[in-house]
Amino acid sequence: MSDEVTSNLRPQLLGRMTQRAVVEALKSKGPMSRADIARLTGISPTTVSSAVTQVVRTGLIEETDAEISGPGRPGKILRLASDAVQVLGVSIEPEFCKMMLGGIDGHPNFDSLVQFPTPHTYGRLLAEIERHARAWMQRPNTRILGIGLSLPGVIDSTGDLSVFSPNLHQIDDQQPSRDLRNRLGLTTVLIQENDALCLGERRVHQIDDLCVVDYTGGLGVGCLVGGRLIGQHIGLPRELGHITVVLNGEKCGCGNIGCLETVATDTTFARLVSAKVHKSLTVDEALAYAAEDPSRVRAELDFVLDYLAVAVAAVTNLFAPPLIAMHGKLLGLQPTLLAQLSERSGKRKLAPYRDRCRLVSAATTKAEGAIAGILDHLFEELGPILQPSVIAGHA
Repeated sequence: MSDEVTSNLRPQLLGRMTQRAVVEALKSKGPMSRADIARLTGISPTTVSSAVTQVVRTGLIEETDAEISGPGRPGKILRLASDAVQVLGVSIEPEFCKMMLGGIDGHPNFDSLVQFPTPHTYGRLLAEIERHARAWMQRPNTRILGIGLSLPGVIDSTGDLSVFSPNLHQIDDQQPSRDLRNRLGLTTVLIQENDALCLGERRVHQIDDLCVVDYTGGLGVGCLVGGRLIGQHIGLPRELGHITVVLNGEKCGCGNIGCLETVATDTTFARLVSAKVHKSLTVDEALAYAAEDPSRVRAELDFVLDYLAVAVAAVTNLFAPPLIAMHGKLLGLQPTLLAQLSERSGKRKLAPYRDRCRLVSAATTKAEGAIAGILDHLFEELGPILQPSVIAGHA
């Protein structure tokens, strides 16, 4: 590349890095003035002011009327947008879909939550999501910057493709983010549901190293290492639930026999309780039945906990995360179940990891994770993160 081309690219790249530095400062420290950002990042006030002007135009940050007092001329406060500018998080799950607005500051708007039964065809699924999204887009004084779309199954992120979903076959070999982008004209990103949960839990726990085990219908795992999602070719290694653990066991939605997710999920518990009462029960109905008298489902509960412990131990032994967040409903049945799971899984963990991995119940939903996912995408579109001192040296 010629020196002339390089010299033209360098200011553009540094400008984008500075814009990203402004956003990262507001993410980490909250609302502050231009002068505060300059002091925090080590970037010159003039360069910061120019970057702020550009980022305000994107809608990611806003200037409030509140003023700060101190030496010199009063300055207005900058913050990540929270009201007039929003993003949309969508989780597509086997039984229900959920949609929710969230601010650029990452806070979900729980009052906006809508839920509807997952349509049985791909076309109807897109139409239903579009209907709700347009209702929000048409509201006065509201601007939606993008959509995060959480999906189960195997996703080829390089091709923006839902390759295979064992429990939701209507999205197999489809490109829902592309199709919604074409319908709505909004930036739309596809996020594997376990990755979405990781991003949501990162915001809650404020750590960059963790795993999430989702045991709702399928059994999946997502991992963050150093703040980065672990992702390989077409979505591996998320499909923990399709390791065979029971020879000649139940048939799985993937077509195989005896997969871990056939014995270690909320759905497993509902199936076992249904067989016990000779009546088909949903997960919520099975949990309600169990809550009336837990002793009458002790065998079914122990069965699922034992196999869920296998999953937790596998995640610990493979990734050794300091924190594993469990996403599902079964562990909420009794206050002691999480501790029981920790004890059972501990017996299967490698000795060095037994006391170094904390088990918690997940604090976020997949729709909240989808919000975090679209925000990550929008922030990354600004430019790469670089040490502020490097930017300052070229300011």
